[in-house]
Amino acid sequence: MISHRKTLLAAACVFALAGQAQATVVTEAFDGSWTDLNPIGTNKGLLLDVLPDQNVAFGAFFTYANDGSQIWVVIQTSLVNGQNAYTNVPVLRFTGGRFSEAGSPAQDTLGTANVSFSCSQISLAITPAAGSNLAPASFTFVPSLGLKKLTSGQCNDPLPQCPTGTTADGDDCRLPNSIANTLYLPAGKKYIVRGQVAVEAGGRLVIAPGVTVQGSTDRSSPNFIAVKRDGRIYAEGTAEQPITFTGPEATPGSWAGIVLNGRSVCNDATETQSCQFEAVPELQYGQVPPIVNDSSGALRYVRIRWAGQQIAPNEELNSLTLNAVGNGTVLEYVQVDGGLDDGFEMFGGTVNGKYLVCSNMGDDCFDFDQGYSGKIQFALGFQGSNPDIGGDSNGIESDNDNPASDKLPRTLPTVSNLTLVGAGTVGNEGMRIRRGSGGNYSNVVVTGYRDRCVNLVDAQTYALSSATMSGNQLTMKNSFVGGCLNGLFEDNANAAYLVSAWYGAGAGNGTGDALLNGFLPQAASPVLLGGEAPSDPFFRPTSYRGAFAGPNDNWTAGWTVNIPR
Repeated sequence: MISHRKTLLAAACVFALAGQAQATVVTEAFDGSWTDLNPIGTNKGLLLDVLPDQNVAFGAFFTYANDGSQIWVVIQTSLVNGQNAYTNVPVLRFTGGRFSEAGSPAQDTLGTANVSFSCSQISLAITPAAGSNLAPASFTFVPSLGLKKLTSGQCNDPLPQCPTGTTADGDDCRLPNSIANTLYLPAGKKYIVRGQVAVEAGGRLVIAPGVTVQGSTDRSSPNFIAVKRDGRIYAEGTAEQPITFTGPEATPGSWAGIVLNGRSVCNDATETQSCQFEAVPELQYGQVPPIVNDSSGALRYVRIRWAGQQIAPNEELNSLTLNAVGNGTVLEYVQVDGGLDDGFEMFGGTVNGKYLVCSNMGDDCFDFDQGYSGKIQFALGFQGSNPDIGGDSNGIESDNDNPASDKLPRTLPTVSNLTLVGAGTVGNEGMRIRRGSGGNYSNVVVTGYRDRCVNLVDAQTYALSSATMSGNQLTMKNSFVGGCLNGLFEDNANAAYLVSAWYGAGAGNGTGDALLNGFLPQAASPVLLGGEAPSDPFFRPTSYRGAFAGPNDNWTAGWTVNIPR
């Protein structure tokens, strides 16, 4: 009988915690072990796993009945926004289903439970099903086995009211359209972006771990966050509590995204005229002379989902647009997912980034323009699936300027430990470098794209290197190119040299089967050797090619969504 009660407890707690986690954001902070507060020896406990990319909670519980037989309970439920308590929760037990047996396991319902909880404990009252031979019981659970007592931010205890500076919007809080001072968004509410939310010069937008910021359902104008020059955003989550920026629907273009504007490099700027953002001309960025160490704040453990909108032909808001953003800005552990246009687009700037993930993007994953010269290490472009993927969707698209392709300062990023995985039959190229863009690439793995893996375009681009890869403006070394449907390289007999010859001249470059499992290298993968990162304090020394040191080095695990686990 005690074993059966344990099963009921496990199931009820799974439902309770799922509802609380979704009050403001789906978070894995609740994942782990919980134990009964009753005296030691009662042996009641549960394991919980919240799956934010599926928007469900999954619970599994294993124990033995008094007769020694095994009991498994498996529960999966859609998460319910804002619900803190659950009544009449059905609890299922599955028996049978051995690997050596045909057919499906048998299922029966053991009862229901009413559940309420706080950060420190979970209380529940159990009503057994008729004929179950169980007695009603009540229990209190607390964190166990290394799962620490959760703070109110971690378990998203609902706030009694919207924080100062925001406006109640049903159960949520709407952000103001202008932030001139410091606005702090604590956990416990969902925050709504309606129209342009501008962080003005001198303004600060500070967001607590675990918070969800969502675009409005009112799409009469684009819903996006714009951090203006001298404004800052501090969205610093944790691996257990990433901060999520998303749209009201799980569809590409559900909201418009985030735009940061700084005072660093933009090769279209002059001493008297700044650059203007193509999609929103009122947003200015860059200056002459540039402030290369300018700061727009920090994005750390952040997910930007379902963003990007076309404002006019060839003028778009991307998931994360970085306009002349300086290297005083922190950009670490940031994912852009399911966007309508580009993922990370750098219009000039010197911002650096580590542990960047672009997944399921409609257009390019990493788009460099207007003299961008930052540094990137440990980045993944996983093309995945998106209905907007077309014949011009690339892993990297790097431009300098059109039509003035030799404009200075030139687009010249330094990128190391990058993995680009295409979607096979849709999309375009892994790397397309054109319009006079340079770049120093090392430890890159490119595979799986519909067209070529690597392509150089335009005479101005070819002029930055040679068939022997001399010079330091356009290089690719210690890299590995796998299979792409239309071939590895876009060789043009009329160009200054063949792309294949240029790549072949790069020290440590290889081709073949990269032996990836999704995007992670298998144990026998050739990319586990042959790497060498740039000799620069920003870059961590590595001896492997690609973003991952091996099959168990999945630094995307836990905080990202919608990519292979």
